[in-house]
Amino acid sequence: MKLLLDTHVLLWALEDSPRLPFEIREEIISENNEVYVSVASLWEIAIKHKKSPDKMPFSASQIRDYCQRAGYIFLSISVDCISTYDTNDLSSHLDPFDQILTCQSASHMMKLITHDEKIKKFNLGFVELI
Repeated sequence: MKLLLDTHVLLWALEDSPRLPFEIREEIISENNEVYVSVASLWEIAIKHKKSPDKMPFSASQIRDYCQRAGYIFLSISVDCISTYDTNDLSSHLDPFDQILTCQSASHMMKLITHDEKIKKFNLGFVELI
């Protein structure tokens, strides 16, 4: 199965945070699954790190390196993702990064792993709420 990690789930996975449920951790490390990280998540981390390094202690470069060592696959934003956005109304309830991840999940038929309940209600792809 293809898993797309929401930004906070990515950080929890890389930090081995207790906030990440055991079942999700098992899905992420399973050899049966491919784990994807959106370039939008790296962009979000870069912005938050520059704005508040005390709240986001990792730079996007550091996260990129951690992801590469973990074997995660980077997912670019494609024209299909933009088409998914054009045909769905996401703008009123999600921040721009959540909109991108939601559209990527739907257009690439990936399971989006998130803790954000707002994403679940759009149900564009398969979302696993943790």
